[in-house]
Amino acid sequence: MKTLAALSLLFLVANVSFAAEPLPRATNSLGMTLIEIPAGEFNRGMTDDQKLRLNHPNTLEQGADLIDERPAHQVRISKPFWIATQEVTVGQFRKFVEETKYQTSAEKNGRGALVFNPAEKDGVARFVQKSDANWKNPGFAQTDDHPVTCVSWQDATAFCDWLSKQEKTTYRLPTEAEWEYAARAGNDTIYVGGDTPASVYAYGNIGDATLEAAHPGVVKRQHLTVTPEEQTDGVVYTAPVGKFKPNAWGLFDTHGNVWEWCSDRYADRYYQELQKAARDPRTGRMVVTVDPQGPETTPQHKFGDWRSMRGGCWYTGPMASRSASRAYGEAGDAFCYAGFRVARASP
Repeated sequence: MKTLAALSLLFLVANVSFAAEPLPRATNSLGMTLIEIPAGEFNRGMTDDQKLRLNHPNTLEQGADLIDERPAHQVRISKPFWIATQEVTVGQFRKFVEETKYQTSAEKNGRGALVFNPAEKDGVARFVQKSDANWKNPGFAQTDDHPVTCVSWQDATAFCDWLSKQEKTTYRLPTEAEWEYAARAGNDTIYVGGDTPASVYAYGNIGDATLEAAHPGVVKRQHLTVTPEEQTDGVVYTAPVGKFKPNAWGLFDTHGNVWEWCSDRYADRYYQELQKAARDPRTGRMVVTVDPQGPETTPQHKFGDWRSMRGGCWYTGPMASRSASRAYGEAGDAFCYAGFRVARASP
């Protein structure tokens, strides 16, 4: 009988050999390219080894427990699934709005969206709610090729419902597990390009020297110490999707640009609860968690429908833009740093 370790190794080898060949691709009616991600296993979250390898100049963050990313745990994605290679764009979202006359959360809630306020020196107050802010007016210029922002989780799921009807198949937001599995693309490094903060700049639009030059003090507080050449991506706010290098499986912008909504409810101690549930009561051994979809509810959810986001954004430094990084927002709220990409099941 094969041991659990041997089975895990078989899954890992299968993934690596499969990834050596180009993954299947498809294009839908909106011109989105999707790739089929194979089933397999991976270590989700920040492992002890990754934490030891973490080389970040912000000593406060370096010493943090990263409680919502730990403990790392083995996850199995039991079925192949399709995921968009790029984030949903302004142009794609506009087509949805024009055909359905849909009003986003920010347009109908009376509060608008949370947008960048660079004049404020305090870090928290650098983002403020503006009643006239929405996906058409995020506070900075965008073209149809930029990722749509100022859309809530509810807006993202409404878009998926519409696209499902258009395509006669089921589109949805990826789960957190699917998102991280696809973003890592078979590697166990802290970033797609390696373990060093400087490696992230080739793969994504994050808070860098370009943003710092436009708004002094915004990025400096994140204590970036890499060279100016390495920390300059030439973009202040969002970048057109697909501008940077893709990961090994062909996904773009898994670091930075916009935080991406996932389907899961968010809980900061969710990984700990999973680990308790994943321990075999007879042997005490850890078993693999299969297709986790987030908690059904938590005590905090009586105060709001908190949903997970992944990937970092144009404002965050390398530390908050890692493959394991997690963030969250209330499902009805909209932010100038949040968007989404779509997924769908394989036949």
